[in-house]
Amino acid sequence: MGRQGRRLHFHFTIRHLYHSSRMRKPLVVLLLIMVTTTWGRFVDKGANSEIVDTFYKHESDAEPEEDAQYEVISEDVPTLPRMNSQTKWEMIRASGQDPTIRRRKNKQQRQQKVVLGRERRDLILAPWRITHITPKKATVAPVPKKPAMALSFDMCPEKFDAITKGYNGRTYVFAREKVYQIWFEDGLPQKASYLISDLFSGGPRTVTAALTNSRSGVTILFEGRTAYRFRWNRKHRRFQLAKNTPQELPRNITINPLSAFEWADGNQVVLSGEHFIIYDAYWNLATFTGHTRKYFPNLPRDLLGIVYNGAGETLLMYTKTNKLKVYNTKKFKVVQEYPLKLSEFVGCQSR
Repeated sequence: MGRQGRRLHFHFTIRHLYHSSRMRKPLVVLLLIMVTTTWGRFVDKGANSEIVDTFYKHESDAEPEEDAQYEVISEDVPTLPRMNSQTKWEMIRASGQDPTIRRRKNKQQRQQKVVLGRERRDLILAPWRITHITPKKATVAPVPKKPAMALSFDMCPEKFDAITKGYNGRTYVFAREKVYQIWFEDGLPQKASYLISDLFSGGPRTVTAALTNSRSGVTILFEGRTAYRFRWNRKHRRFQLAKNTPQELPRNITINPLSAFEWADGNQVVLSGEHFIIYDAYWNLATFTGHTRKYFPNLPRDLLGIVYNGAGETLLMYTKTNKLKVYNTKKFKVVQEYPLKLSEFVGCQSR
C-alpha cells in the first residue's frame, strides 16, 4: 500500500470511529490532534532518516515483543460474573466487615439527610447544647482552599507509571512523583503538571496503577498494595480523600497492582501479569479472580490503562510503549494503534 493509500485508509478509519462509537466531541478532538500531529512523520519514517527519533524512547528501554493478534470466537469468551446482593453481603461479612454499618446511601437518602439537618438547626440554641459540648466525629483532612500549583515546563519522563480518565473528564498520567493533567477548554487542549501529593491532597508520593469508577465518580490510586480513594473537588480544583482511606489490600488479594481500568461492563479490574481481580474499592475486597487471557483476549501486555470507553464496544488503551490502541470488545482484539509523541501528549520537553 502506497503513501496515498495509507492516508486514505487512515482518514476512513477516523471517520468510522467518529460515526460508529458515539464518541464525545472532546475525545474525538483529542484523538484527531494526537494522531494527525504524528501520522505524517510515522508513515514516511523509513524514507526520511531525520525523523528516526521523532517518537521518544529512552536508550535503556528494550523494545518489548508485542503479542501477535489471534482470532477469537466471541461466544467462547466468558463474561465477567455478576454478583447479587446476598452473595456480596456474605463476602463482606467474611472479610470481617459489617455491610449494615457502611452501607452506601442512595441519592434520596442523602437529600433527606440534608433536609433533616436544616430542620434541626434550632437545636443549637438548646441549653443542654450550650453547657454540654458533644465530641466531634473524626473528619477527613480538609482540602486546601486554593488550586494546586502547576510545575514549570520540564523534561519528559523516561516512562509513565499509570493513566486514568477522571470523572471530571480530564486525563491524568502519572510518572514517578508527578502527574500530568490533560483537559479541554473552549475546544482547545490544555496541559499542566503537578506533584501527585499536591493535586491529590493527602495521597501517595508515587502511583503504580490508577482507575476511575464512572458510576460513583471515585478515582482509585494504588501505591504498591495501598489503595487511596479520591473525589474531585470542583470548587478548589483538587482531589480530596474519601472516608476510610487509605487502605492496605487484604491478604487474600495476592496480586500486586501493576495496571488498572474500568471495563466496558463497568467492572473495576486490577491486573498483575497473567492474573486479575475485580476490585471493590469501597469495601476493599476482591469479588472475583481470574486469568487475564481467558477473559480479556488480545489485551496488550504492556497496558497502562483505558482512557475512553466508547459505548461499551470501543476502548482506547494507553500502553507503556506510548501507543494509543483501539480495542474492539466485540472482536476482542486491537483494531488500530497510533504512536504518540510524549512532548505533544502531556506537554513536556523532549529528551
